[in-house]
Amino acid sequence: MKISVLGSTGAMGGFVIKAALQEGFIIQNRVSSKDSIDNLFKDSDAVIDFSCPIATESMLRFAIENKTDIPLVIGTTGLSRMHVDLMKEYALSVPVFYAPNMSFLIAIVNMAVYAISKLLGDDFDTEILDIHHRLKKDAPSGTAIMLGKTIARARGKNFSQVADFVRYGIIEQRKRGEIGFAVQRCGNVIGTHEISFMGEFENLKIRHEAHSKEIFAKGAVQASKWIIKQPKGLYTMNDFTKDLMDPMVKSLYKEFFTSGCDFDRENQ
Repeated sequence: MKISVLGSTGAMGGFVIKAALQEGFIIQNRVSSKDSIDNLFKDSDAVIDFSCPIATESMLRFAIENKTDIPLVIGTTGLSRMHVDLMKEYALSVPVFYAPNMSFLIAIVNMAVYAISKLLGDDFDTEILDIHHRLKKDAPSGTAIMLGKTIARARGKNFSQVADFVRYGIIEQRKRGEIGFAVQRCGNVIGTHEISFMGEFENLKIRHEAHSKEIFAKGAVQASKWIIKQPKGLYTMNDFTKDLMDPMVKSLYKEFFTSGCDFDRENQ
């Protein structure tokens, strides 16, 4: 499989190239965020993008204007609604994969957060803590936003109406259903996300820590192998993991509820 990498000189670009070569891929084109993207799509089966919002926008506009038919895997963070709209336009004829976090474990966390939010509803206050290294430019992270949107969707709420990004000075009493965000940018933290569900008498926290950017690169490479087999459309990690996780989850909960109270079996 031949791929091109946009953002090839960045840290993530280097990890993507390493992971792709380990899979036996050919790196067809290496393009930095500051280079011209005229040759990015040339002779490639897919393009993996870990660049910056400006470069991602240029790539998408070039792809649309030149009617290229090369699938995209986009992991760039800090993208706006405009970028997503461009993805949707290109995805009318070509498969596009977009995920702010390519970690399979984060996909599992996101699914667990949805289930917990659905079960608890608004009875538990919810906070999301986002910790990254000092060089990260966007805040909150794309992963934190994704998790917040998952919580809002599980509760049947409009994310923009329940998300609280700023707390300063004298603030009003916390609103029911509010999703609070806290951001730390310090040291060389790869990425930590903690979701807290805080009740009157008990609390629950889910914490994910990334210890290497390689997990995102490997996820992107796996996504590129998957996306080239898909029909046109815009895809996310939920689509990527659905076929694997859907039967697994159904089997898991079936086993749990049928044998969870079998004390005789536990004592054997």
